[in-house]
Amino acid sequence: MIDIKMKHLNIILVLLFLLTSCSKEENGDNGDPNQPLVFSSLTAEKNTIAPGETTKITASATGYMIVYKWSASAGDILGSGKSVVYAASPCHAGSNKVTCTVTDGNNDSQSREVFIVVQ
Repeated sequence: MIDIKMKHLNIILVLLFLLTSCSKEENGDNGDPNQPLVFSSLTAEKNTIAPGETTKITASATGYMIVYKWSASAGDILGSGKSVVYAASPCHAGSNKVTCTVTDGNNDSQSREVFIVVQ
């Protein structure tokens, strides 16, 4: 019974996140095209989660007209911009790679990866 309540709570939290994150893509400074692209960090709130759970992942970057692109080797990326939620697939236990690629208005890009262990 507790598992069912936790699953419902996770579904509600994911839906709330989706509803609040459906906004315009977050961009960096739009003023100076000579500002260099610097992708300083990519962090997850939790590096180990259970199947069906979620964790917030945040990229920290500066530059001119930044756009964030996210992908995962397994599971789902929910949201967009500099912070997203990774939702672990129940069928993919193990180390799952989440990649964020940051591209600026000069078409320079940098990528970073974080690994989320699903167990």
